[in-house]
Parts: sequence; structure tokens; C-alpha cells
Amino acid sequence: MAQPLSSKHKLLASLGYGLMLLLILISINFWDRSIAEQMHAMNNTASLLNYFSNAPILLELISGLIILSCLFKKCRHRFKHLALQLLATLLIASAVRVCAKFIFGRTWPETWINDIELGSNPSWISHGVEQFSPFASGAAYNSFPSGHTLFTFALASVLLYHLPRLAPLWLACMLAVIIGQLGLNYHYLGDILAGATFGILIAHLVIITSPRFFR
Repeated sequence: MAQPLSSKHKLLASLGYGLMLLLILISINFWDRSIAEQMHAMNNTASLLNYFSNAPILLELISGLIILSCLFKKCRHRFKHLALQLLATLLIASAVRVCAKFIFGRTWPETWINDIELGSNPSWISHGVEQFSPFASGAAYNSFPSGHTLFTFALASVLLYHLPRLAPLWLACMLAVIIGQLGLNYHYLGDILAGATFGILIAHLVIITSPRFFR
């Protein structure tokens, strides 16, 4: 069972989240547009980057298998707390992803939508448009935060906490999704940093609060 956080750990956590928030703000204001232009110029289409960008699929598969394994008594005794935390993480991450994208309403670095009736989504590369339009509806305003990064960091953080011996795998997934999403210009760096921060925060809250609900 998770122990209450000491004052030292609370301070370190606060400093960590504060640093991430600062990096996000710096990235949005100074780095994002130039990095997007560089990624577009590189025209990355490597299939390996596609695999990297889809890191959450691997983690979702592993999480699903762990949750389903609890149908068996022997596995339930071993993985019950991990499975419940993974399930809670998946549900909360799904809700946060949808709500955050709607609240922030950021445009994409590239134009992905080309529809005869709806037109093309405004983007920095195609239209010189980079903006936040809070509560704007539609997929054209879903860049912030990166959902792939959010899910990857949320699930990987929970798995890292419970299965630290496999730390190289969980950390590799975190690094892979950053490389893939950034290299293919799917998201701005600020989107990715925000997704990572939301993911870690969700996992953090699930881990420290779940003992109150799951016994």
C-alpha cells in the first residue's frame, strides 16, 4: 500500500510540476513554431517513427492483459491493485484528454484535415496560424495536449511504480512517443510536454489516492 507523501516528497513533486509548467510556457512562446518548421523541413516519414508515436498502443495492450488476468484467482491476488490503478488511470486519462483539448483549443502544427465541405484545418505550416481558441469545437483545435503522450506517460508511470524491474521498457516507451510525435510533426513540443505532465499527474494522483478506495 502506498505510504503518505512526506513534506520533502511533496515539495519535490511541486517543484517538478512547476518546472514542467515553466517549460511548457517557454516552449509555447519561444520554441514550438521554429521546431515545427524544422520537423516539416526534415519531412520525416520513417516507419520506425510511426511505431514510436504509437507507444500507447503497446501500453494499453499490456494494461488490458493485466486487467483481464484478474479474472483468474491466482493473478487477481498478485495484480489486483495494479489492475485497478491501470483501469482508473485509463478512465481518468480519457476524460482529461477530451476535456483538456476542448478547453485549450489549440491549432495543429500541420494540416491533417482536408475535407471538401469542412475545408482544411488551420495550421502553422500551411496557414501561418498557431493559436489557442478555448472551447472551440472540432478536430481542428485538438492539438493541446498530446493525447498519445498523455496516455503513454500515465500508464508507463503506473507500471513503473509497480514493476520497477521493467523500468527500461517503460522509460523507452516514454522516450519513443516523444520522438515519434515530434519527429512526425504531429504535435508541437509544448503539446508533448503538456501531455507528459498531465500523464504523470494522473498516475501520481491515482497511486496516492487509490489505497483509500481499493483495499
